Amino acid sequence: MIFRHADKNPKDKTLRKVLRDCFGFQPKNLDIYKIALTHRSAVVAYLESNERLEFLGDAVLDMVVGEAVYLRYPNGDEGYLTQIRSKVVSRDSLNKIAEQTGLLPFMEVKGNDNQSRNIGGNMLEALAGAVFLDVGFTKCRKVLQHLLLSHVNWQELECTETDYKSRIVERCQKKGKTIGFRVHMLPQTPGNPSLFEAEAVSDGTVLGTGRGTSKKDAEQEACRQAWLREFNRGH
Repeated sequence: MIFRHADKNPKDKTLRKVLRDCFGFQPKNLDIYKIALTHRSAVVAYLESNERLEFLGDAVLDMVVGEAVYLRYPNGDEGYLTQIRSKVVSRDSLNKIAEQTGLLPFMEVKGNDNQSRNIGGNMLEALAGAVFLDVGFTKCRKVLQHLLLSHVNWQELECTETDYKSRIVERCQKKGKTIGFRVHMLPQTPGNPSLFEAEAVSDGTVLGTGRGTSKKDAEQEACRQAWLREFNRGH
C-alpha cells in the first residue's frame, strides 16, 4: 500500500477533495493538476501554464470521444462521425461541462484575457491531459467517459446541423451518386408570402421534401428531412 503525505496547504487539501469528487479517484500527483488549472496569463514562463497539457488533453479527448461516436453510430460514415465528435469536443460543449465540475474557481487567471469565455473548455482539455499522465489511459478513458459522455445530449447534437444541403451533397458525392433538386412554387394565398416546395433527388429517388419562403430555404429543408431520414434508418 502506498501512503501519501498529508497536504500541508489547506487549499491543496480542498483541491484534492474537489478533484476526487469530480473524477472519482484520489489524485496521485497534485502538482500536475495545479498546472492544468494555471492559465497562461497567471505565469511568466510558458512551461508553467496549462497550454502543453491542453495539447495532450485534446488528443486524449479525440481518442475517447472518437471511440464512443464510432460505437454509437455503426452506420455513420467518416464525415458524419467527424462532425459528431467535433460537436462533443467543441468549445461550447466543453465550456458547459466545465461549469459542472466545480473546478473553475480553482483556475489561476489574471487580467481580462481575450479568450476568457473559453477558459472552461481549455481547462477541461488540460485536465484530461493531467488525468492521462497521472493514472494512465485505461483509467483516464473511464473517467472521461463518465465526465463527458454522461452530459452529452446526443439527440440535440444530431439535430444541430445547419447546412444540411452541403452535408447531403458531400455524402452523395462520396457514394458516387448524383444529387439534384426539383423546386416549384406552391399556389399563393392572399396575404401570405410565396412558398416553395423542393425535393432532394438522388438517382431518381426522392431523399427528402421541404418547404420554405425561398428556393434556397426549401432545398435546405428537403436536405434536412433527407438527413434525418437517413439517420433514423441507421438506427
